[in-house]
Amino acid sequence: MPEMEAHPVLPRMIGETITTPSPNLPGSTLYSHRDWVVVKKLSEHQRPVTPYGFDDEMGPAYTAGKYLCRLAGSRDHNKLAFMRIYEQIPLVGTELDNFGVRKAQVSKPRDHVELHALKHITKKRCTTTPKLLGYQIDKQDKNDFVPGRYSIHLMWKNVRGYYPLNIEEFWSLPYSRRESIREKFKMADTEVFRFGYELSRTTTSKISKVSGFRRADRISPDTKWNDYNFVRCLLVLNSPARYKYLSIKAKDLKGEQDGHWEW
Repeated sequence: MPEMEAHPVLPRMIGETITTPSPNLPGSTLYSHRDWVVVKKLSEHQRPVTPYGFDDEMGPAYTAGKYLCRLAGSRDHNKLAFMRIYEQIPLVGTELDNFGVRKAQVSKPRDHVELHALKHITKKRCTTTPKLLGYQIDKQDKNDFVPGRYSIHLMWKNVRGYYPLNIEEFWSLPYSRRESIREKFKMADTEVFRFGYELSRTTTSKISKVSGFRRADRISPDTKWNDYNFVRCLLVLNSPARYKYLSIKAKDLKGEQDGHWEW
């Protein structure tokens, strides 16, 4: 896999207005028509693909940007939401090629699981995931990087009172608090399992509200909970190699009989 380019592709967009949903989209009646103003660009991750990989049906290259937005026209600046933008980008090595080469790369939108997951769990009224507020699917103009490429915007609710938990903070808490957090995490993940999705990279920023479906997998709704899910996000320690760089301040670790897992 080629290395990701260091420079971003998507603009900062601060102050720009994004409207969701698009009136002609199926199911758009589930969401209220809203205008959002971009407050800040938070991150961008690229998925590069070579021409060989594209010919081998790996799909188009794309970039995914995350933004913080506020509801336009609202005096309440606490009405915030997150926006994800997925856009096709040129194949590796063709960024400076002529119009015809880049136009030939136009492809139907990738099957981004995040949009499908948020649409499904919002429709089913899942209580442990942020609500999808709207989305739009467009094509870019002829002067863009890949003329006619796809562009997907999706907006989800920023849950008030919800904050990421630093893993070292977690391991400074008493055992009873750690167990309470683990139980909330298990309840949230188990509910999402029932809707057929699982985060492939779970972190302590997704404890009581499961978010970050950019890295999600489709699974069977009958999938059962496994305590190894705690290990994946360091809520349980299963080997010294996994936590030798952590500052473990808690003095009340509880181990299993085999001595390999610390709770």
